Amino acid sequence: MIAVLFETFVPLLSLFFFLLGAGFFSTLLALNMTLNHASPVEIGAMTGIYYAGLVVGSFRVERFITRVGHVNAYAVFASALAVIYLLHGIFYNVSFWLALRFIGGLTVAGLFVVIESWLLCKSTRVNRGQVLSLYMISFYAAQSLGHFFLNLGDTQSLLLYVIASMMCSISIIPLSLSYVRSPQFNEPSTLSFQALARISPSGLVGCLLSGLIMGGLYGFMPTYLNDFFHDKADVAKYMFAIIFGGMLLQYPVGKLSDVIERGMVLILLTVGTITVSILLLMGYHHPWLIFSLMVFFGGLTFTIYPISISYACDELHERDIVAGTQSLLLAYSLGAMVGPFMASYYMHALSSRGLFMYFSSICGIALPLFAVWRAQKINRARAELV
Repeated sequence: MIAVLFETFVPLLSLFFFLLGAGFFSTLLALNMTLNHASPVEIGAMTGIYYAGLVVGSFRVERFITRVGHVNAYAVFASALAVIYLLHGIFYNVSFWLALRFIGGLTVAGLFVVIESWLLCKSTRVNRGQVLSLYMISFYAAQSLGHFFLNLGDTQSLLLYVIASMMCSISIIPLSLSYVRSPQFNEPSTLSFQALARISPSGLVGCLLSGLIMGGLYGFMPTYLNDFFHDKADVAKYMFAIIFGGMLLQYPVGKLSDVIERGMVLILLTVGTITVSILLLMGYHHPWLIFSLMVFFGGLTFTIYPISISYACDELHERDIVAGTQSLLLAYSLGAMVGPFMASYYMHALSSRGLFMYFSSICGIALPLFAVWRAQKINRARAELV
């Protein structure tokens, strides 16, 4: 594990710097647009067009990465994103910003595929869960800490856009100066989205499920908390509980998935999410009980994505990992794009409590699929031994 940590420390460091800037950038745009009296539809469109870029980028980046290499690809994507961030600060126009956000989604898709495929190629079946948990811890820690940059200047000044751009540029340095060898591929991958769905349907659906949950959570959890508590301080406290739980349980769950079969861990996470969602639907009013449930909710839901990626890539040849990561990111992005619309339907029909009904419903649909596919996988393995 020590050798693997040495191989993966540099991409994790680059990821950390990149997300210090990217973590607060969406909030910065929303605040700026609000001050410029943009409509809620225009603000929402910024998020939607960003995920659309993420989806399109997930289709296209694999060939470019395998052709130029991980380090060069990362440098291109991060440099382009740094320029895009600066352009936001130089000129305010909603249509112009929408175009920039779409292109930004394309570049961020490339950055995620580079980092995730690097980590997956350098890890093995026995430590992949732990490596991906460290990735997610770095992800959420940088995303959270990055928001403190908002205190350094006015949201309508150029300074904050320069800081976001600087973080993207600085993130190139660790990878560019490192002596750690990036993944090398001697033959191109022929893995398609359909082929991955046949090889690891649970991994692909797990990433889709994670996107559906995260889209609904980030889109509507603040609204649910505000309707339930009517206090901004409580909204902040319970959002912190969710993110804190997501970071707290990353490594234990990742370690568990390296010890027992990952398909069973995915089933346990889904059952746990359903259980906690039902408990929160009961409307308990004890603050510490709600806080504890929110911590567990974050820990369970935030770990579905890394476990799903690990589970899928356990079945892939190393040359197929970049293509596989691209397809898994595509599934997550589609879920994150559709999730807010599905969650809004539940909330419209059932009021704010519909949000946890939405979470339990989509997990309830995924659970039997995970169980059936796991049983089929076990039966195939037994048949091969006979």
